Amino acid sequence: VGTAVLVGAPSYLYFKYTTKPPQRQTFDLPVRVRGPDGKPMMVNRPIPLLTREEADAKLTEHAASASTVRPGGIAWKQTTAFLPANDPIEDANASQIIQRDSSDSAAPGDLLFFAVMDGHAGFYTSRLLSKVLIPSVALEISLLINQPGETVPKASVLQDLKSLLWPVKANTPAFDEHIRYTELAIQRAFTNLDSEIVDSPLRILAEEMSRDGAGTDKKTIPNLSKHPMAVASMLPAMSGEDIFPSIALRVLAPALTRSYSGSCALMAIFDTAHQNLYVACTGDCRAVAGVWEEGANGKGTWRVDVLTEDQTGRNPNELRR
Repeated sequence: VGTAVLVGAPSYLYFKYTTKPPQRQTFDLPVRVRGPDGKPMMVNRPIPLLTREEADAKLTEHAASASTVRPGGIAWKQTTAFLPANDPIEDANASQIIQRDSSDSAAPGDLLFFAVMDGHAGFYTSRLLSKVLIPSVALEISLLINQPGETVPKASVLQDLKSLLWPVKANTPAFDEHIRYTELAIQRAFTNLDSEIVDSPLRILAEEMSRDGAGTDKKTIPNLSKHPMAVASMLPAMSGEDIFPSIALRVLAPALTRSYSGSCALMAIFDTAHQNLYVACTGDCRAVAGVWEEGANGKGTWRVDVLTEDQTGRNPNELRR
């Protein structure tokens, strides 16, 4: 016991205070920062490498899986994961399964909606879209199915003449089976919702300015700070002071952010009745499809197909468009 105390304790203290822990491996990454003169510049920052266990823990921290059993025993499975790059996170996602009505000529079947919203300068727009984008698209597709006369482009005179000479058969496919019509319905939903987000605060402002003659004769801007819908409608549509300098920002005072607010939107729709997959993209989000190709020997490989094109100025095709 005496030997252990005399030899063991000093040895432990010696190694504890003289042995350095192993250094974590790092790599240099160029990061954009502002220099002393306020201009942006690139500097190399050492970034520590994570272990495989640490990386897996980060990637699965916000992962979730769900399985929905549909009539007939079919189960749709989905897994969602996100890695926040800021706090609070500015991105959002949404999903919904809508069953076709039994009166639908294409029934039975489902419409599977999956959407990712990449917000910027705040989470206001992305969170709003996570609640209203899927219902907006579903409504347009529903109108296409139930009221095609309201949404299908009118036929030309030549097409009308052909329909008189050669009557349409009774087994004409449903309008939503025509891929082009469904594409137009999705585009309408995106553009109409975008217009609604941008225009709704202007309508509120116009209504308040016309109330009691405010803003017309007196040339005054009404105070909307206590309006029940003003702040909620303006935050998703807020733009920078250099672009939208006067009315909206002065109405709500300087408490609101003055940086550009908005969101990209990426949506995939799977029509199980017609076996069609639609992908809609606004912004620089990207959708990919993973396809498992099994070989003759029972083994296989994954193939990744890119389904969308990034809408950025660095994309030559997008720049030309």
